[in-house]
Amino acid sequence: MEEAFYDAVVKYKKIRARFDQRQQLKNEYELLIKFDEHTYDLFGLYQQAVVGDINVPKMDYRDPNELSYMWSWIKGNRKWHAWNKCRAMFLYIEKVNKLTEELDELIDEWKDELDPRVPNKDAWVPEEEMEQFQKFMEQAKLERRARDASKRQKEIENGMWDDN
Repeated sequence: MEEAFYDAVVKYKKIRARFDQRQQLKNEYELLIKFDEHTYDLFGLYQQAVVGDINVPKMDYRDPNELSYMWSWIKGNRKWHAWNKCRAMFLYIEKVNKLTEELDELIDEWKDELDPRVPNKDAWVPEEEMEQFQKFMEQAKLERRARDASKRQKEIENGMWDDN
């Protein structure tokens, strides 16, 4: 389990590094912000897996039968912590794998939101113009994705992408 967790951490770091390295390029910093907003729950799961859950019930330290309250508290909660830590690791691994699968689609959505040439999908449009608006929006998305594909091809040729 721990090896799979560390593999997921490395995979997440590689994914985030792609955004972090490109944040200086025009219109790329916003993608880093969107990525960070989308992965806040991964940060929480990572903290829970590495540090543990902070909602530990406290033992009654004033109990007269408790001779060594610190040792009993540590020993009594050790199994609970181990179980909770494994649960967080498993969730972290699942979320990183899900993020890996969805990442290309998420990047396209975020770039569509940021491109001023693509109409705002949340804009109010009269019912009679909705079909035309949808067609126009799909066409704008296709054009943006074609521009991005040619831009990425040039970047790959210049050695700016390392997907390994």
